[in-house]
Amino acid sequence: MIKFRAFAITLLGATLPFATASSASALPLPKTDELSSLGSAESNHSNSENLSVEAHAAERGDSSLVSVTWSLENNRESRIIFNWPSGTTYMYGNALHYSGVTAHSPSEGTRFHPLMDANGDCFCSGVTSVDFKKAIDPGQKVAYWSMFSIPDNVDTIDLEIPGFEPIEDIPIS
Repeated sequence: MIKFRAFAITLLGATLPFATASSASALPLPKTDELSSLGSAESNHSNSENLSVEAHAAERGDSSLVSVTWSLENNRESRIIFNWPSGTTYMYGNALHYSGVTAHSPSEGTRFHPLMDANGDCFCSGVTSVDFKKAIDPGQKVAYWSMFSIPDNVDTIDLEIPGFEPIEDIPIS
């Protein structure tokens, strides 16, 4: 009985993120002009020159799962390919784009990396999302999302996107 219960918990734990990731990626993000702003940041690296990022929502589900919606705006005069903010802290699978986007709690001194789904892919915008877009035209703003496990006692985060200054004091609703 104990072995069966451990197997069932392991199986549930392994499939839950995948099921949730599949559900999340099946829903298109809202249009960026329909999103409110919780803060923005400018470039701090040559890769991101004339680009800006903005945080739109940090929403907590029934547990410690927090979904963060953010966007990137191309202020250049040419199309960009935005696929470089990958993380190197964890070994994500094929969908590693945007795995470098992290949430940070200054009060806790803790950095939160995107969750992984059952395949080891980043639980964030990426090649598994229905509305994934890495080519961004001049003047275009594109919304993305990242999913984190953040304790209930954390009610604000800083969003850190590689190549940009942090977006600070984002309230979790």
